Amino acid sequence: MKKTLLSFMLAAAPAAYAFDGLTYDGGPIETGAGMQPPHWILVCDNTGTCRAAGYQHNNTEHQTFLPVSLLLIRQAGADAKVEAQVRLLPAAGQERNTGGITLQLTDWSQKNAKPVDYGPVQTDDEGIATLSDSQTAALLAHLRTPEPSIKFIADDGSDNVPYWTPYSNREHLAILAKMDEYQGRSGTPSALLNPGTSDKAVPPPAPAPEISAAAVKGDNSGDTITPENKKYAALLKLLQPYGQEKNCAFSSSAPDKRGQNITLYPLNDKQTLAETICQYGEEKGFYLFAILSADLKKVEKTVGGPISTGYNGYGEILGARQLDDKGCGINDLYLWNGTDFVLASKNSNGLCGKGFPGGAWNSLPNYTSNIREADEKAAH
Repeated sequence: MKKTLLSFMLAAAPAAYAFDGLTYDGGPIETGAGMQPPHWILVCDNTGTCRAAGYQHNNTEHQTFLPVSLLLIRQAGADAKVEAQVRLLPAAGQERNTGGITLQLTDWSQKNAKPVDYGPVQTDDEGIATLSDSQTAALLAHLRTPEPSIKFIADDGSDNVPYWTPYSNREHLAILAKMDEYQGRSGTPSALLNPGTSDKAVPPPAPAPEISAAAVKGDNSGDTITPENKKYAALLKLLQPYGQEKNCAFSSSAPDKRGQNITLYPLNDKQTLAETICQYGEEKGFYLFAILSADLKKVEKTVGGPISTGYNGYGEILGARQLDDKGCGINDLYLWNGTDFVLASKNSNGLCGKGFPGGAWNSLPNYTSNIREADEKAAH
C-alpha cells in the first residue's frame, strides 16, 4: 500500500514550470497612414522576468515626438510587483531637462476625458527616471484602457512646452496579455490585463542556471594562419561546410586586407578554437567559430550563428546580431566551461531606430545565468 501511494504521489507531482525565453513585438501594425513598425516590444527571460518597452509615435508632418521609452519590469510569481521606468531624450541641440517633468495621463476612451497630472518625475544623467509606486499603479490602470495617452511634460519656462508621448494604438494590450501568458498568470488576480478569479498556482521565479567559467590554455594572442601558411588549405577545407550550414558563405573579398585569415586559440591540450571571417557585411564582418581537435583534423562543433564581434582570448565569445550602425540589436555571450562554449546570456537593447543611439535600454535579457569566474590556473 505504501509503495502504491508513493508512486501515485510521484506521478501527481507537478512538473517545474519552464520559462523558455520570449521576444515579442507583434510585428508591423496597420494605421490610417499605412503599415508602421511596432512601438512596443516584450522580452522575457528564462527566470520568468519580463520587460516590456514602449516608444514614441513616429513623427508626422504636423508634430515632432521627442524620443521616449517606457519600461515595465516584472518578475515571475503571484506577488511580484511591477517596476516602471521611463527614459527621455531632449530635442536635438538641447541639453537634458533638469527642471520639472510631470507625468500626465488621459483616458481617451472616456467621454469628456480630461488630462490628469500624477506628479513629478526626476531623471538622472542618462534621462532615466523610476516612477513611484502610486505613479506606477495609475499608469498600469491607464494601460488597461484601449486609448491611453501618456505624456511626460517638461516645464522649461517657455511658451512651447516640450512633451514626450509613448505611442500605443492598442499594441500595449497585446503586450500585457502576452506578458501574463508567459508568466502563467492569465485569469488570476495578479494578471496585468483582465485580472480574474482563477485559483491556479502562478509559477514562481525559476533559478538561473549556474555556469562555471574555465581558464583557457596560453595567452590571448592566438596563432594567425594566413593563406600562405602550409596549414591554411586544409583548415579552410575543413571549415567551409560549417560556414555554409550557418548561412555564412566564405568570401574572398576583405576590405581590411586580412583576407580569410584563420586564427587558432588553444583551449586545452585536446581542443583548439578556430576563428575566421566567413562573410562581409556593409560595415562589419561575420565570424565563424569552431572547436577543433588539437591535431586540427576534426570539427567537434561550431559556436552560435554568424557572430560579428569576436573572441576575447580569455574564454568569452561575444556575439552581436541584428546590430545597427549605432550598436542597437541583440548581443549573445558564450563562455568556455572547460569542454564547450555555452550560452551565458542573450540581451536586447529593445527596438532600434527610435532615436536612442545604441537603444534606449542597456539590457533586456532573453536568457541569463549565474557565472562562477574561472581561476587563474592554465587549462590542460
